[in-house]
Amino acid sequence: MSTANQTSKPLEQYIHLLQEKKNIILQGAPGTGKTYTTASLAVRLGNPDFSELEDHTKVMEEYERLRKEGQIAFCTFHQSMDYEDFVEGVKPELQGEHITYNVEAGIFKQICKQARTTEEKDIIACIDDYLQKIRGYKNRREIPTISGKSKLLIWWEEGNKTISTRSTLSQITKGEQHSASPLNIEKVKARAIGEGVENNWPSYARAFIKAVKDEYHLEDEASTKPHILIIDEINRCNISRIFGELITLLEADKRTGSKIHPITVTLPYSKDSFSVPSNLYIIGTMNTTDRSTGSIDYAVRRRFAFITLKTDPEVIKTCIKDDKVRTKALAIFKQINGDGADDKASFIATHQAGDFDLEDLKVGHSYFIAETQEALQMKMCYEVIPLLREYIKDGILQGKKEDEKYFAAWAKGECLNPITSETSEATSDSEA
Repeated sequence: MSTANQTSKPLEQYIHLLQEKKNIILQGAPGTGKTYTTASLAVRLGNPDFSELEDHTKVMEEYERLRKEGQIAFCTFHQSMDYEDFVEGVKPELQGEHITYNVEAGIFKQICKQARTTEEKDIIACIDDYLQKIRGYKNRREIPTISGKSKLLIWWEEGNKTISTRSTLSQITKGEQHSASPLNIEKVKARAIGEGVENNWPSYARAFIKAVKDEYHLEDEASTKPHILIIDEINRCNISRIFGELITLLEADKRTGSKIHPITVTLPYSKDSFSVPSNLYIIGTMNTTDRSTGSIDYAVRRRFAFITLKTDPEVIKTCIKDDKVRTKALAIFKQINGDGADDKASFIATHQAGDFDLEDLKVGHSYFIAETQEALQMKMCYEVIPLLREYIKDGILQGKKEDEKYFAAWAKGECLNPITSETSEATSDSEA
């Protein structure tokens, strides 16, 4: 079986899982290929016709193309990130000598908006068409307010830059066609696409936009083009706090377009109606050894499927072309990680401490991929050895007196032979 087929089979399984669940997290030890697998998943989902998944360069080129077109968005969670950064928040803006405060959409709200847009039924075009339907007072319509407790009369006089609106509860004193609360058309359009607000009558503007969406079934017709949000280091913050009330909307059956339990909420700052489109997919990544931050709670876990990526020496065999470098890289890999799951003599197995699984402690295969002997030595000196030292320092691995001998050998791109080392020491002692 070819490498491409070996790679594509699990990838297709992941794609199927992602299509069903909508949200997945790739977890594993550092260096197990989470970043590249994420890119491959996003490309394969974003462009089903792309077939060159075994070519790293072409995958990343296609990834960048989809990112520029807005189908892929990327962010990294960190401890100071919050709801206001991710969903929406009020941000100050200096205008001359004055400071104004505007509601700004975060990356999640932006990608949801991008996924919701359709080429056939653009909200701006729908507003223009709707204005023609309510042209003139005789074609006025009665629409519900956002609260649903009262109604509005709406109509448009051709040539006007405003939409005429009036509450059905208001007392008419200036003639039947008087509008006490006109809506600026351009500002209504800006609000509809999330790029501005109608300041004078915001609740009426929202009611008008909802009426247009209901008229053209826009809330029920999310684009079928897949959009992907990648969240790197998803466990390095409080996910429940960042998503807030939107955590429920992540479920597949709660999304717009679902025929089961679609849910819409009102956002706290903009007061916009908000839902998560069914064509948005979330891919998170997390290192299983990273316990410096809070763990993922059960409410979040229920909404994600978890895929564990393991260390794989076959990747090293495939990626390193030079026979000598490949042989040495594989030898060090096996000395550190073991030759299979049952190998208890490896460096990791003999140094295991705490409650970590053995697989979580292994050094990922990407740390061993090098084109030359010098490159392999550099990776050992500046990546692998420092990583293992950090594990020992944090108590993830238990330190032992012979560790420095291992590190010295690996820094030279070689395996440590304990028997040879012990014999050499004994000979040296007897000569002394």
